[in-house]
Amino acid sequence: MKTSAIFVAIAALAGLAVAVPTPEASPKAVASAETPALPSQLLSGSRIRRCIEERQSSGVFVTQDINWGGASTFLPVTRGVCATFVSVWVNSITSFGPDAGLSCHLFDLNGCTGESIGPIVSPGSANLGNIGWNDKINSFRCV
Repeated sequence: MKTSAIFVAIAALAGLAVAVPTPEASPKAVASAETPALPSQLLSGSRIRRCIEERQSSGVFVTQDINWGGASTFLPVTRGVCATFVSVWVNSITSFGPDAGLSCHLFDLNGCTGESIGPIVSPGSANLGNIGWNDKINSFRCV
């Protein structure tokens, strides 16, 4: 039993190492999103469980170039809560892909105000330019 618990913890840490975005791609993609802990920061079983729960949450995948290219990040989503991008992502998103089950509206101003488009549902749009929204997003809300 003790061996299987250790294996689960190691597997969870390995999965987190792959999922942590690079600082260049997303220094902190959304003001309301909490940066996942690095494996070296996981000290307790409850901390590991919380990180696994965060990874299992639904969210959106965004990139700065068409066809899911360029800088990218995955953002966990709290349904019904507006997420405003930080400066590195403002007016620079070209591909937007919500997870299955999410329905998102995109806004051209902070705080989910201004012009909007949506709903955008899975698999999303590989080229927001096709609908007139390339490099136009400042915030979004998914339900």
